Amino acid sequence: MTATAQIPGGVMVQQTAAFVLSQLARHRSSWNKETVCPPLIVGVQGPQGAGKSHLTGLLPAYLEKHYDLRLATMSLDDFYLTHSDQVKLAQSEPDNPLLSGRGPAGTHDLPILEQCLAKLKSINDRVSAKSPTVTKGQSLQLPIYDKSLFKGEGDRSKEVVEVQGPIDVVIFEGWMNGFGPLSNDKLEERYAEAGRQWPSSSLNDPARVMPTILLYSRSTLHSINQNLRQYEVLWDQIDCFVQIRPLDLSYVWSWRLQQEHNMKAKNGGNGMTDEQVRHFINRYMPSYELFQDGIDKETSSWSGKGLRFIVNIQREIVGTESF
Repeated sequence: MTATAQIPGGVMVQQTAAFVLSQLARHRSSWNKETVCPPLIVGVQGPQGAGKSHLTGLLPAYLEKHYDLRLATMSLDDFYLTHSDQVKLAQSEPDNPLLSGRGPAGTHDLPILEQCLAKLKSINDRVSAKSPTVTKGQSLQLPIYDKSLFKGEGDRSKEVVEVQGPIDVVIFEGWMNGFGPLSNDKLEERYAEAGRQWPSSSLNDPARVMPTILLYSRSTLHSINQNLRQYEVLWDQIDCFVQIRPLDLSYVWSWRLQQEHNMKAKNGGNGMTDEQVRHFINRYMPSYELFQDGIDKETSSWSGKGLRFIVNIQREIVGTESF
């Protein structure tokens, strides 16, 4: 780990840009055809409120201005099921509280996400490598999800994002991007271990927060684990990876509350109460606790092509890692 301290957010953008440029050069070096190279797909992961949306909001403008690149940005959050489909899912799984609203694996519209990733991969197919600025690539529409609708339950917006090729880089961000399922035996082992450690550790450290996986049944967690297997084919489309990882997962509670307060301040007060946010986060935390380490899997498409920022509760970078 390379230690740094008190680094402003702009430095994260610059370091990420340098990483993306190196990966883009590597990506293009293996392409030897008459059409323009497919865009580099950069996966970005970080928990709610960690700053991933801020990073991915600033990065495209920085790369476009300083390096004349064309970028597209997409978020896993924009591919949640429509509100009506989410209600149907919750009704079909009444015993699974993790599927009662948007969030964990199983609450995304995977067919649409798969279609969009495939179209982005081929968006440069019609662009001649000899005259990339003259010929246009293909185009597509990306969905937008409005989290403020239905009193914070959210729904897909009627508006869309238009993307026109050619594109050099696609930034694909999401809170659970790259998460990997466990074997059934491993999940049982992790659940049992959490149960064994919690009573004794809570006596020695009253400030310790109980693992949220213990709030849910084994069958509930196995259901999410099974759903996550369907995402692996999507993660395989990612060429390289950037992760923002907090020193302590407990930061997520404070960060997500800040996020909700900011959104409500901008939209006139539409959104969740603090208690609703806490309940909401309870449904995300088991995925962090169980599946986040999948990002480091050696068989991933981005293995050896990852950059990790370690941040404190103020979102200051305290270290970086390659993985």
